[in-house]
Amino acid sequence: MNCSNCGSQLDHPGQGHTCLGGVAPPPQPHAHWQAAQWALVALAALFAGLSLVRAAITADLLTPPSGGVINALSIAGPLALFAAFLTWSNVTKRVIDAQSIAAAAVRHWAVGAGALLLFLSYLLPVKTPTAFHVVRAAAAILLAIGALVTHRRATRRLADPATSAGGIPLPDMDEARPGQAGSQPTRLALDIETQPEDWNASLWDPEIQQDIDRRRRQQTPPA
Repeated sequence: MNCSNCGSQLDHPGQGHTCLGGVAPPPQPHAHWQAAQWALVALAALFAGLSLVRAAITADLLTPPSGGVINALSIAGPLALFAAFLTWSNVTKRVIDAQSIAAAAVRHWAVGAGALLLFLSYLLPVKTPTAFHVVRAAAAILLAIGALVTHRRATRRLADPATSAGGIPLPDMDEARPGQAGSQPTRLALDIETQPEDWNASLWDPEIQQDIDRRRRQQTPPA
């Protein structure tokens, strides 16, 4: 017979082998989840670079290129980053919900901070265009870092299901023994039957029987 998990040849059911007798292999990261993550990180990096270029242009440190390329990217960049962030957030939520992983165990503060800074950057005065673009660049960098950390934490929870319910490993009831699937719990001998000899006090302790005989002689009146 073969193990249903790893396919190893077994001589008898329950035989210990490399997969410890039935631990299911960890789920592999979804391909679309990986694609959404790297798309978000790439667009955030491009958006941060574009924002820094625009900050340098407004500070008269760079000469803007001709052809309106910067203006076109300034319109398409935020829209693409927003779409990538929504896609990644929805896919990540579906993955962790499907594996019963607590969202608080994988969420990183940089994701919320980046999204908040990106929103607040639009509230800066028009007279401070350089600060506007610098803040947007910092927000995009934080967003990329938070997405990477969140994705890494969720991947670890997927690889170790014992920590998915709150991040604390659950203790094993038995310690595995070498060459075995795991130690079996000690069974109580519930099928013990009493025997007539069990009630014979002389078999337990001869002194008890002698004391019983002595008391009988004392209580029996002489003939």
